[in-house]
Amino acid sequence: MFERTLQDLIRGLRAHKASSKAQEEAFLAEAMNEIRDELKGKDMALKAEGILKVCYLMMLYPIPPPVGFAFHVVEVMSSPRFHLKQLGYLAAPMAFTGDTEEVVLTVNGIKKDLMSSHLALPPLPLTALPHLLAFSPSLSHTLHPDLLHLLTHSSPRVRKRAVLCLLPCWEAFPEGLREGFPRLRERLSDDDSGVVGAAVGVVMELARRQGGKNYLPLAPELFGILTGSSNNWILIKVVKLFAILTPLEPRLVRKLLPPITSLISSTSAISLLYECVRTCIVGGMLDPDRAEAEPLARVCVEKLGGYLRDEGGDQNLRYIALLAMVKIIPTHPHMIVEYQDEILQSLDDPDISIRMRALELVSSMVDRENIRSIVDRLLAHLAPSGATEGLPTAAATLAAFAGPSFASSSQDPSATSARITLSPAYRLLLAQRLLGIIAHDTYANVTDFEWAVSVLVDVAFVSRVGVGADVRDLLFDIVGRVKSVRPFAVSALERCLNDDRLSELSVGDEAEAGLLEASIWICGEYSSFLSSPLTVISSILLHVSHIAPSSLVSIIVQSVAKIFASYCVAASSSWSASTSSETRSLSLSIRSGVESLHSHSGNEVQERAIELSHLLDFIDADLASYRPPATSTKSEIPGVSGGFDTSSSDQPTYPKSLFLLSPLYSSHELNAVAVEAQAFISPPEGLNIDLDIVPGGGFPTDLESYDMDEESEEERSTVDLGEGGSKGMEDLRKIIRQQELEDQQRRKGQKLKGKGKKSDSAVLTAEEKAEKAKRKAARKAKAKDDPYYLHDERDDKDDKDDNDDDIDEIPIVHLDDTEMGTTGQLE
Repeated sequence: MFERTLQDLIRGLRAHKASSKAQEEAFLAEAMNEIRDELKGKDMALKAEGILKVCYLMMLYPIPPPVGFAFHVVEVMSSPRFHLKQLGYLAAPMAFTGDTEEVVLTVNGIKKDLMSSHLALPPLPLTALPHLLAFSPSLSHTLHPDLLHLLTHSSPRVRKRAVLCLLPCWEAFPEGLREGFPRLRERLSDDDSGVVGAAVGVVMELARRQGGKNYLPLAPELFGILTGSSNNWILIKVVKLFAILTPLEPRLVRKLLPPITSLISSTSAISLLYECVRTCIVGGMLDPDRAEAEPLARVCVEKLGGYLRDEGGDQNLRYIALLAMVKIIPTHPHMIVEYQDEILQSLDDPDISIRMRALELVSSMVDRENIRSIVDRLLAHLAPSGATEGLPTAAATLAAFAGPSFASSSQDPSATSARITLSPAYRLLLAQRLLGIIAHDTYANVTDFEWAVSVLVDVAFVSRVGVGADVRDLLFDIVGRVKSVRPFAVSALERCLNDDRLSELSVGDEAEAGLLEASIWICGEYSSFLSSPLTVISSILLHVSHIAPSSLVSIIVQSVAKIFASYCVAASSSWSASTSSETRSLSLSIRSGVESLHSHSGNEVQERAIELSHLLDFIDADLASYRPPATSTKSEIPGVSGGFDTSSSDQPTYPKSLFLLSPLYSSHELNAVAVEAQAFISPPEGLNIDLDIVPGGGFPTDLESYDMDEESEEERSTVDLGEGGSKGMEDLRKIIRQQELEDQQRRKGQKLKGKGKKSDSAVLTAEEKAEKAKRKAARKAKAKDDPYYLHDERDDKDDKDDNDDDIDEIPIVHLDDTEMGTTGQLE
């Protein structure tokens, strides 16, 4: 009688919440104790009231349900009183989870309520079933026939809820999809639009998750809904479903063109218009190769452009229009460019989402004609008046939005727009879009590269959001590719080096040091275009002690050396005493600037600095010892007019050491090479990279079978002694060959001819002779193809007369009638 109702609980929570946290917690603990007592009682109405209060508290506070809460909900669900049963089904989704065992107690009660003849009972379990079926496959399997039976219920309300229960039921019980799909297809032709909308929603979700191939047979029913329904929400679902089906069946495109065009022209719903545009793009209806694509795209763009030109229109309509145009511009950019002014005005919109879509659209519609105007507009947004002074951090920006002044300033669109412009995240995106516009398709839209260099320098100075490395890479690429822009780039970056803001921009932030690195490297690489090399060297050396990124120090040393080398070459043409003094002073200042780098932590920096110091020492020594050549004088010779010149014409009028450094850096021009340049070079015909240069993979492994003496004999036999070798040279050649033969026989242990009989070890068998001839023929064949082997015609003649006879096999005869009376050897 005095139990606290739900209204009393709400009033008590509000009253104690305003007092203190401790009082609120004490009241909450007291209320939970009362609820536990109510749930344990036998009064079903009081128990239902306790369940209702528990559900309310669980939605407000992260508290666990009381012990046995699910069982009490089952008791209330089985109550014969309608309003108590309704509370039980309402609390069932919060009481039952995947591991709740009490859910099996509800099966019979749910089946009984689903099949009840009372018209008000079936909707009660259908309200809770989508949650219960999702985590209980057994419950889905048991209740699936009942849900299919309810699809033909006389009440549209029951049919609609039964259709909506099919999706979670088939997720837990996939086998039921094959049986229930024909029943679901029938509901697409239902008389009630609510049932049709529910059926279309279930089909669309199934097609999105499983792919649309299995749902192509539903195209006739869906086409009838598209042409006959006037409900925008149903039409949106059908159009989205056709966006899934058209890529799978191209024949649907021609069938859908008339109703899609009619919807785009007549609908006033921007959401339906957007889905129609998206379906046209996904389905290929706006393909430029199709004859009907041009008028359809024109209708879409004109419809969307009307929302952009409506200055007092809804912001949501502007956003959807910009989002749809982003999808149309890849195929029909010339139509979107007609609304360039309206799109650029959207960049000033206080809504950040509209700004982002407009920025994406602007970046996509750039061409050679409008690139300058668009880049200038974006650069003005990147550097508004006063925006470069004291830019806020991301945390400061968020604090400003959350502060007390936000409520008042949010009513002022200009204040909101200024805050967005000063946001580092927005400025970073804007700077990246600017650089992407210039570099698009390898500078396809850039007609003036001097203007592009100026824009890159401006972006690096005004953005200050970490795009220095991107600016550096683009400057390197442009100057390397375009030779005509190098003088202007060197002049512009020379002015940057003399600007004090460049040091402030780079100190302490390696991400912002890109412009400084590009300036130093380009001025050094193309130092011949510098107007004041001495000033540039002083400015570069100034950064040695102030620069934070250590990676730049090596570039600084190299650039100083290149500029000094170029200066020395230029000074040689007008060498004088003042030029000599100026060169020595410049060398001294460079040496003093790099001496501090001799102990640098980087090995490369140390090496470059020490090498440059030694080279400067050599140049200084040569400058100090240099004496200009004597003036030209002519000695007089009696009787000869004019005499002769006694001056040395070989001595230059400048020190030779001035040209010491220049060949180190300017001997080869640095040209741009495409990434895929090597792929365009076709290999010559007949080139086989996998073939061994030496047949067999090199020298023979069996050195014992390789007769070095015989090879040397063959090779030596073909040596040509040069031209002019007449009969005397031929005789000398024979003597040399005879001496070599005797040496060879000595090494083999044979007895020289005329000194005794031939040794038995020197006798060759038939197999050995054949092997020897085979090796000899192989060596000759190899020598024949060798372009570096000198051939002798006498070798071929000797081969014909050889007949494989060895000179050692000639018999020894005695000559008795000789004058000396001695026995000799005949060769």
